[in-house]
Amino acid sequence: MLEKFDVGDTLIDFHATWRPSIFTDTVTASLTAPTGDRPEGLGTGHVTFDLDNHMERYIRRAGFLVDLGAGDSSNLVNNLVTKDYSSVGPLAHFNAGAILWIYGHNYIESVAYEQLPLGGQTVYTVGGPAGGKGPSKTVTYSNGASEDNGFTTSFGIPLQSHFTLTGYYNRSLRRDLDTVSIGVTYVLRSPRGGKKLSMIDRALREAAGLGADQP
Repeated sequence: MLEKFDVGDTLIDFHATWRPSIFTDTVTASLTAPTGDRPEGLGTGHVTFDLDNHMERYIRRAGFLVDLGAGDSSNLVNNLVTKDYSSVGPLAHFNAGAILWIYGHNYIESVAYEQLPLGGQTVYTVGGPAGGKGPSKTVTYSNGASEDNGFTTSFGIPLQSHFTLTGYYNRSLRRDLDTVSIGVTYVLRSPRGGKKLSMIDRALREAAGLGADQP
């Protein structure tokens, strides 16, 4: 039963893209404003930032990607996967993988990732207290508490021109945790001219709940 409604932290992104002859390079600067309720697990209570450099190369229907980034919050890392914690503290993050367009607009993507703390971390987790109701806040101070690494595989299958079946499977090796998500997204308007979306464009559509759409 839904007892209350609240917003999370406000996310602002800035993107700059270069397209040399053999690959595409996109730099993303992200910033969050602490508009979420931290005790309810909806934010960190701090202004946070992240800087990411994303490189991709397409060879026919296959794409290869590498991300290198650094920031001060796990909330801005691997946004495709829903987490049960948030952290504040300096960290670096890396991932590499590939995407394959199987047939038409269908795709599957798999990446390996590493989230590496560079200093002291404050980690917030939320859960109901034993034998009781309601949220409880746990704060952990540690140099390696927010470290995470593993694999994420995601897919997109268009059901028709506007609806796309999407989902992911994430295996966290560090936390020994498996996460699965599946859903249906609605695309307001398909890209014109049959032009392929870059990985960053696809990620933006996924983050906005629009799904990926690429011939």
